[in-house]
Amino acid sequence: MIPKDQEDLSLLQKIKELADYKYALDESSILAITNQMGIITHVNDNFCKISQYSREELLGQDHRIINSNFHPKEYIKELWTTIANGNVWKGELKNKAKDGTPYWVDTTIVPFLNENGKPYQYVAIRADITERKRGEEKIARMLLNSEYQNKQLMDFCNIISHNLRAPLSNISLLISLSEDTKETNERDELFSKVKPIVGHLNSILDELVESLQVRQDLEIVSTSINLAESLNHILVGFQTQINTTRTTLEIQLDTEYELFYPQRYIDSIITNMISNAIKYKSPNRDLVLKIISQPYEDGILLTFQDNGLGIDLDLHKDNLFKIRKVFHSHPDARGLGLFMTKTQIETMGGRIWIESTPDKGSTFFIKLFNQKK
Repeated sequence: MIPKDQEDLSLLQKIKELADYKYALDESSILAITNQMGIITHVNDNFCKISQYSREELLGQDHRIINSNFHPKEYIKELWTTIANGNVWKGELKNKAKDGTPYWVDTTIVPFLNENGKPYQYVAIRADITERKRGEEKIARMLLNSEYQNKQLMDFCNIISHNLRAPLSNISLLISLSEDTKETNERDELFSKVKPIVGHLNSILDELVESLQVRQDLEIVSTSINLAESLNHILVGFQTQINTTRTTLEIQLDTEYELFYPQRYIDSIITNMISNAIKYKSPNRDLVLKIISQPYEDGILLTFQDNGLGIDLDLHKDNLFKIRKVFHSHPDARGLGLFMTKTQIETMGGRIWIESTPDKGSTFFIKLFNQKK
């Protein structure tokens, strides 16, 4: 039989050991405990610090208070199914602090089981991996950009071989003809035909240089964008066209999402979208242009919807955003606007796509990632 004083000493040692474990966890980890319903019953200082909520604000809440809405419902459902069955769940979670700042945590959730093998509480042990995830996202963007640039290099080769070959052949032919003729008037007439071809070549080269400049301009400064102010400023320049074409604008902008993006890219994107809608309006009806912005996944979605001529996607989907590709006859059509818009969006890691029906209209969807460093 163990003496009582030795039992007391052993108990004190175990209590001291448990206290040491708790201290080590509190110092090294982000810790939260919930009951079987997911209601928070305990958080440590690290949890309060990273979430920016006070302990009083967190206790009695569930983890939806820090939900970033980043993960699909299936991902969260799988988490709860795992721990509700008494199993440990490990994974990465993107949460949102009180001020809206996202942060990532490597998470282990351990169910504590009662005598019937059912969870009566859950202990979530987290580690801040925000900087690592930012590095991974940066590397992913660099790889995506490298892949995109390789694709564009192939496109440029095709552009040069296709768009420059014909005018250069024409110039070569005109020079050969001028060398073969002895008539001054005939030679002058042949040389006069060279000038517009050279002008066409210059135009193509200027467009290529402009798009290349966008791709090299990866360090362009991003600022806080007020979409409503940007749109209103741009619409001033379109007011005459809007009035003469009897265009109706329907604008729904999310004013709470703070977008950090290069201002001149935003201005260029919006300008090209409005210009295209007006340029390719249907002659059979007044133009209605809807401009919408809303939070989308980890960024913002801009939508430009019109009831114009539309585009036959079955026929033109492979050429939609390529340089010098036009889909309707118009004296100002150059096939550059959509090409430059796509270039500016994808250079910053975004995406553009379209839904369209001939003679019904088009909807352009533009996904923009926040460029805040």
